[in-house]
Amino acid sequence: MRQGQFLPHGRLPRALTALALWFGLVTVPTAAASPVLLDPPEAGTPEEEEEEDAPALIAPDPAPEPEPEAPAASKSKTAKPGKKPTKSASAKKPKGDPRCGGKTPIWEHTVKSGENLGRIAGMYGVRQSDITRLNAKLKKNPDKLSIGQKILVCPDPEVPPHLEEEGSYTVKKGDSLSEIAEKHHMKVGELIALQKGSLRKRLDANKSDLRPDDEITIMIDRGIIAAFAPKKDEDRGVLRVGIPLDPGKHFYIKRPNLAFGTGATIKAIKAAISKYAQLKGIKGGPQVHVGDISARGGGPLKGHKSHQKGVDVDVGLVLKGADAKEVRFLSGNADNLDVARTWALIKSFVDTKEVRAIFLDYGLQKVLYEHAKKKGVPESKLDELFQYPRGKGRGFGIIRHWKGHRDHFHVRFHR
Repeated sequence: MRQGQFLPHGRLPRALTALALWFGLVTVPTAAASPVLLDPPEAGTPEEEEEEDAPALIAPDPAPEPEPEAPAASKSKTAKPGKKPTKSASAKKPKGDPRCGGKTPIWEHTVKSGENLGRIAGMYGVRQSDITRLNAKLKKNPDKLSIGQKILVCPDPEVPPHLEEEGSYTVKKGDSLSEIAEKHHMKVGELIALQKGSLRKRLDANKSDLRPDDEITIMIDRGIIAAFAPKKDEDRGVLRVGIPLDPGKHFYIKRPNLAFGTGATIKAIKAAISKYAQLKGIKGGPQVHVGDISARGGGPLKGHKSHQKGVDVDVGLVLKGADAKEVRFLSGNADNLDVARTWALIKSFVDTKEVRAIFLDYGLQKVLYEHAKKKGVPESKLDELFQYPRGKGRGFGIIRHWKGHRDHFHVRFHR
């Protein structure tokens, strides 16, 4: 008999069985050794890629001011041993502010030239309504902002505030304003607003009139403010009360055994799809394809970094032509992507007010952004929602880039 082969205990006396176990000739199966069986992914369905998080760059704390020296102790007295030095309050990470639901400290944003409320909301991954809730004076006229005005914000933990400093960039031959702006996570208009004097007048008149050796004012990102550094393993967790997403007329569930979520998440998914199905021009389109949410009890799910707490759902892009009724997630391209319906579906999710973030390939963001802009979506709303065109290197907006999301979009809800 080979080592490790199972042997039914009923065929040997207890003493002989114990001796066999002692020498390692047999093994006893345990609960930990029993595999958890899940339905395999459908053929042709790519697993969601897990992207390794880049280490967050934390902005250095300002150097502490030197403390005044204590007077020298008298020689006639014996100095008593002092208490062990404690870390200063500034070195400790503040607890979450109650106004932010205890999830993050509150942040005070200073309004800069060219900013609108939508852009400020986008900088911290929140909605404009979240900011007006904290700042009563903005409710009457949210469009009336003044340079230097202080605004309170509860940043999304995944889009923390950064320390930025003004700097300069020397233009090289072949540079364009759009490339310089995207590299520094800005839009062209925002970059122009930073310039002064004759350069500002020249660029206001003609955005393409950029010349080699021009000194462009830029904002240099020094890293995340330490008090807002992202927590590790925030995506991990369990689902204590898993509510199933029941079949519906307007959507197809790819794997029902992995379609469990929180009560609020399931309600929001149904509301978003119901609203989408009732929109003008949507009738006659394909069913919405709903991918994984979570297992019944949550926890790690193969192929996913998140989907553990019942607040994440994958939704297929709306396709046209021969791919329209394909239940597999297929990458969107110029030939098969139904841009109007995909934007309408994403907007229906956003309009539930329950969405914390939507992860979508940066290239697809560009297509949807330009479509929404042509349809008359205000600039401030585009600033609030889209990471595009500020580059994918830094979190911005509600709709953000994540690797592996070219054939579907990933919705993350608040609860």
